[in-house]
Amino acid sequence: MNSDKKQKIFNLISLSVIIFFGLFYLSRLIYFKILNDKKIVYSDLLAEQLKQRAPKYEAINTLIEDDNIYRFANDAKNNYVKFMGYVWRIIKVNEDNTITMITENNITSLAYYNEAFANSQIKIWLNEKTFSNSLDKNYMTSTKTCLDSFDSLENISCQNVNDFDVALLSVEDYTKAGATNSYLNNGEYFWTTNNYQNEYWYVSNEGKLGLDDNSVTYGIRPVITLNKDTIVLDGNGTIDNPYQIIEHNPDTLKDIYIGEYLTLNDSIWRVVAKNNDSIKLVSEDYIKDENGILETFYSDYNNEADSDYENSLLYYLNNTYYDNFKEKELITKGTFYTGGIENDYQTIYESAIETYVGLLSIAEPFVYDFGNVFTLSKDINNDLGIFVIDENKKLFEDTVNSLHYVRPAIHIKNDVNIISGDGTYLSPYILGSDDNET
Repeated sequence: MNSDKKQKIFNLISLSVIIFFGLFYLSRLIYFKILNDKKIVYSDLLAEQLKQRAPKYEAINTLIEDDNIYRFANDAKNNYVKFMGYVWRIIKVNEDNTITMITENNITSLAYYNEAFANSQIKIWLNEKTFSNSLDKNYMTSTKTCLDSFDSLENISCQNVNDFDVALLSVEDYTKAGATNSYLNNGEYFWTTNNYQNEYWYVSNEGKLGLDDNSVTYGIRPVITLNKDTIVLDGNGTIDNPYQIIEHNPDTLKDIYIGEYLTLNDSIWRVVAKNNDSIKLVSEDYIKDENGILETFYSDYNNEADSDYENSLLYYLNNTYYDNFKEKELITKGTFYTGGIENDYQTIYESAIETYVGLLSIAEPFVYDFGNVFTLSKDINNDLGIFVIDENKKLFEDTVNSLHYVRPAIHIKNDVNIISGDGTYLSPYILGSDDNET
């Protein structure tokens, strides 16, 4: 075959390929143009809208029907909800149209110790002591949770089902969502509700399931269920435009949510707790000095929290740091928990100090968001032992004269006006007076 004939055949094949792909993409363009030009009227109900927005044209479907339950799976990107100061991911639409969802990130970290979920400190923290108090129960119904015990991922079951206001993720829900390859793999360690004897199933920072001792501290990602009549006020479920189901435009700090952000002292702070006349905040940055990030010791003496002892971190915080705070007039004295820990997180509340600037204690929300920082929680059996969040955001005990970074916490008055912002990290609330004087 001569070269001219080869060239003609090559040109013919190339032209055929070009025509084929041209017609293919033209047909798809026309198809989606017609599809998108149709005005879609979405249901106001969140459950129905989720089904309407199901990604039918993706290579891998991310909303899968499973015995009348619609589960988000794989790399879902349209199941974000903004609710009560937290970002959530929808796990599933249940058969009765209630919607079960989980926080995008860990809220704190705890250990199971010697009790199954139904009687554990984790269940108490979620339902009775801390987390549930920050939620509006009018939007919620009970969450059905699998508490089965199994020794292998080949034996996953869901026969023992209990109802809680707030729960954790079950191994069944994690695996049905796609496990390691799913949106639920968020790069953090966190507990599930399932166990085998004295070990509990957890998800690693790589998304793998494993069993570990019940004394180990892992992350807590609360799971709740919304009412079937939950209405969508705004949003389309994406990370940049999450579903919004509550009208929330606070005028003063009194009405903001735990988990929201505001700006003070030229940095961003997050709301940890609310009281009758103040709110508790923690900085979203380490303290810095002229040399960069401040690295210092807790004390040169013992682990008692004493803001009057000069060679201590608390003395520095309530003198040097406090004196240089730009909006010092907003800070009020508040409670900082100083109790020790020994197989029960609730012992941190057994002692406290009243001061202007302090640190978070273990089990408080967001204490694990930053690594290499001191907490106010001490070892009750060792007066030189202080608990620290390590670089991997896990709890460990160190000595009071070791060097770590500092993440300050404060209480501020809650009657301060909000003049702008929406309370997110990218748009924190800006505080000021009615005449916009900051």
